[in-house]
Amino acid sequence: MSEDDEVEKILKKKMGELMKRHANPQQKNEDPYEIVKSMLYERGDEVLSAASVQYPKETRLVVSKLAELIKNRTLNYKISGSELLYIFRSMGLPVSIETTIKIERNGKSLSLSDMLKNEE
Repeated sequence: MSEDDEVEKILKKKMGELMKRHANPQQKNEDPYEIVKSMLYERGDEVLSAASVQYPKETRLVVSKLAELIKNRTLNYKISGSELLYIFRSMGLPVSIETTIKIERNGKSLSLSDMLKNEE
């Protein structure tokens, strides 16, 4: 066997190892919620939590479909909280999220409700 054949054999072995590592068999057993959570930003986790409490069955279906799209790399970008909220609302699931409006006055941050109470 020549030196080139040995080098080629070693390269093939290394390529096989790399391909196995990048296949990531752990992702197949990963929880769909964890897959989706890893792609959320800007309050996306809050929206997912609220939806899970308010519509548990429907949220499981949405999460499993989103996880499938993420695994297949059909969905390969991060999902914001407002986008996730839009997905649920477009399906007829009006997920309620607690929202506060903060106003900064004299270096202090006050919620709008507190500010209106103080003016009365």
